[in-house]
Amino acid sequence: MFIPVIPDNSLTKEISEIVQLSQKLENEYNFEFAPPLDEEKITEWEKENSIKIPEPIKEWLRFSGYSSICNELVIIRGVDGFVTDCRFVPDDMVIIGSFIDASISIGFSKETGSILREDHGEITEISSFADFLRDPVIRKLKKS
Repeated sequence: MFIPVIPDNSLTKEISEIVQLSQKLENEYNFEFAPPLDEEKITEWEKENSIKIPEPIKEWLRFSGYSSICNELVIIRGVDGFVTDCRFVPDDMVIIGSFIDASISIGFSKETGSILREDHGEITEISSFADFLRDPVIRKLKKS
């Protein structure tokens, strides 16, 4: 399993724990961490879409440009996979990934940058991207 260099940023603790758990579980489950996105690619997407990506999501993308964690329990896409116009979520939401077999979408608000979770039409604001990584991602990996 390829593991990109763990960056020194606000998500270092969460990324390190996900990597450690991934290495522990890699013989039982599939994990994929693509190389990081460069700043130019992130900035280009923001300009083309007139949308500012929240800094914590950029920090993840600087670690991995696409991640599939624990047999696709969680998928965090790179900017080429972001969805800005899904009819199943509010116009304000950019989908960046999914959780639990794609039944729950993870994204952010174009207007406020808040981290959002969509579960069968219900939108919930998550306090931070780090909180999403801690629960449910790390919590579920610990139970695996």
